[in-house]
Amino acid sequence: MRGQRIGSTAVAVATAIALLLTGPGAVAAEGPAGADQVSPAPPARKQVELALAQGEFKSGDRRGVMVSLYQGKWFMPRREKVRKCITKRESGANYQAVSAGGRYRGAYQMNRRIAVGASWMMQREVAKEFGSEAVKLVIALRKKPTQQWNRYWQDRAFWTVWRHGEGKSHWRGGGKNCMKRR
Repeated sequence: MRGQRIGSTAVAVATAIALLLTGPGAVAAEGPAGADQVSPAPPARKQVELALAQGEFKSGDRRGVMVSLYQGKWFMPRREKVRKCITKRESGANYQAVSAGGRYRGAYQMNRRIAVGASWMMQREVAKEFGSEAVKLVIALRKKPTQQWNRYWQDRAFWTVWRHGEGKSHWRGGGKNCMKRR
């Protein structure tokens, strides 16, 4: 049992390093012309995402701009520059940021209602992807302020709310200005 865990962890680490070095293009297959969706995650990517959800690898790094750690169903490779711009404008790319009044939190400066709503939206997908044990991670998010969520969960919440551009109005200032430049 222990040997199996070490072997699968080694595969996950190697895949994570490759993904973080090469970026979303290495994982995201472009669909038909104009499509921004990615193909279903390969098994290795799912292992990496689960490890990231559990706080491993780069998910504990809460400062600076890097490729989105979440690259699942809602991830849009062509909007990655917009996401990075939003994190810079909203929080200076600080995943632990809290606004002056304390209302907006995390890299994407979500209010509590948006963050908790995102966790409910993520719960069903997480159950399908990783099983009931991972759902406990999502439920635990609702008890934590957003700036305490690791990078993976904040990125996943962003893409879940962004939802192929339908939720971009949640970032009126940053999102609108970032969209103009792209």
